[in-house]
Amino acid sequence: MLITLFNAILIIVITWFAYLYFDLREKAMPAHERYSQLLRGVSSIVDRLEGYDKAHSSEIAGLSALIGEASGLNNEQLQSLNAAAMLHDIGELLLPRSIMKSNKRLEGDDLELLRTHTLLGELHLKSQIDGLDEVPSLIRWHHERWDGLGYPDNLKGEEIPVAARIIALADAISAMNTRRSYRNRQFARAEDIVAEVTRLSGMQFDPQLVKNWLAIGSPLECKPK
Repeated sequence: MLITLFNAILIIVITWFAYLYFDLREKAMPAHERYSQLLRGVSSIVDRLEGYDKAHSSEIAGLSALIGEASGLNNEQLQSLNAAAMLHDIGELLLPRSIMKSNKRLEGDDLELLRTHTLLGELHLKSQIDGLDEVPSLIRWHHERWDGLGYPDNLKGEEIPVAARIIALADAISAMNTRRSYRNRQFARAEDIVAEVTRLSGMQFDPQLVKNWLAIGSPLECKPK
């Protein structure tokens, strides 16, 4: 059974929380601040389920914003980028809890099931919320690769929207610097992360985005504005 009782209850609780949040805070806080806080609240639940030792989604949103600004994205594009980065793994809420609580690196069928989170996140948001524009599509494609070896659609190069390419880069940078339940940090030193990202430029990552990241000082951590 793909959606467990736990997942279903969790989604209902999140929806109820969102309704109360907007109802109680509508007059006390500007809409954009309420929206940002709600995104952070939902993303923190996903981070906890994923077993991250820090605010992974907020960090990716911050890194994505820096790279997006350095890459010349306009305000509307940056807003979509922020929302998609904060919610990029929301589809994992629809996966069996055993997958998310695993203390070992996933393989075989379990890995393939995990990879459906990009599609689940896109489809769920499209079915529940109007007016998200490109955000669900960015969530769908945030694991695509520049060389076409990503998933779910094996898009290549500029076939991948630039915002999805930015999230993919920020996600990887954060993952290299993050402890997970099944492994320690991949690289202990910042220079090793820079070397690895540079090595994968033109393969996993858009080479121009890597250049932009290097040009702003190769930040590894950043909180969203």
